[in-house]
Amino acid sequence: MHAELLRLLTHLTFPYETARHIWSGFHVHRATLERRLGRDVGGRVALFDYLINVDRRLNNPKIIEMPDFERTERSAITDHLTGLFNRAHFDGCLKKELNRCRRYGQTVSVIMIDLDDFKEVNDRYGHAAGDSVLRDVGRLLVQRVRDVDVAARYGGEEFAIILPETRRMNAFVVAERIRSEVERYFKRKGADGHSATLSGGIASFPEDADSPEALLARADEALYRAKHSGKNLVSVFYREKRRANRIRVDARAVRVQLERSQEAKTEVCRAMNISEGGILVETTRRLTVGSSLEMKLEFAGSEGLSLLAEVVRLEERANGRKRKLYDAAFRFRLNRRSPPAGLTRFLRESSPES
Repeated sequence: MHAELLRLLTHLTFPYETARHIWSGFHVHRATLERRLGRDVGGRVALFDYLINVDRRLNNPKIIEMPDFERTERSAITDHLTGLFNRAHFDGCLKKELNRCRRYGQTVSVIMIDLDDFKEVNDRYGHAAGDSVLRDVGRLLVQRVRDVDVAARYGGEEFAIILPETRRMNAFVVAERIRSEVERYFKRKGADGHSATLSGGIASFPEDADSPEALLARADEALYRAKHSGKNLVSVFYREKRRANRIRVDARAVRVQLERSQEAKTEVCRAMNISEGGILVETTRRLTVGSSLEMKLEFAGSEGLSLLAEVVRLEERANGRKRKLYDAAFRFRLNRRSPPAGLTRFLRESSPES
């Protein structure tokens, strides 16, 4: 309490024990001044007189009006072009947030964002147009995050967001909302002659990393994957923890049907590999990471097997065709610890050692 009161009065931070000592001495000094002068000089005057002339903790302090101080303080932590926080403030907030999460067992997610092909905007339309894009993106970020979130311009055309108490799938929803809003905004603004899209990467504490540096590195890895999977995408950092080896399969031997929840139709996908825990397929659908759907597997010479599966990774393939293709990794959501007998039998028969 003493440290917080001193911070409010002086905008200085003192260790707790030091703050308690200063507060005790300040009260004695204020009473002494009132007795000698015949009037109360006020808390702030008495405190600064004590810190300068009695405790001698301050040397040559400057007097500044509070509005001027607050503007200066804000300027020190703000990126002047976008109005977002700057990188130094972001790094400090992330460190504090991870310490808080460790103490209370909470989760925090980080989104790294990079504008796609931003150099082409600067080269073709000039830096004024590039600055305008950055300002617009900064404003859109502020509109799409909560008050407790920290949105910053991390450097150049790169942005970063801290989402306290947010798991990776909820962070994905936020990032995808930002991505689609930026795309729509610049399409509507197409009369200016340029457009903009962004790619994003997401990582969460404590699942993906246990330090600020490692967490940012994981989010950057996910961003790199999104960039190299076709851009204008959001990717979630995912490190597979396989309990069983993946087996490459002949696409002709496995028929994968993805059930559409709102339509009677199903989509037949090409299986790439499979294990007791999941499957990798090639699909034309841009699925949402974290979503669940019904999947039917039909193995050659066996009855079909229906499973509930969750999308854990989605990457766009560079195939040179007009129609986009995606590699979608699914995790089987099993109600029991052991996989169904039909899946186990297929894996055993498909194994190179069998």
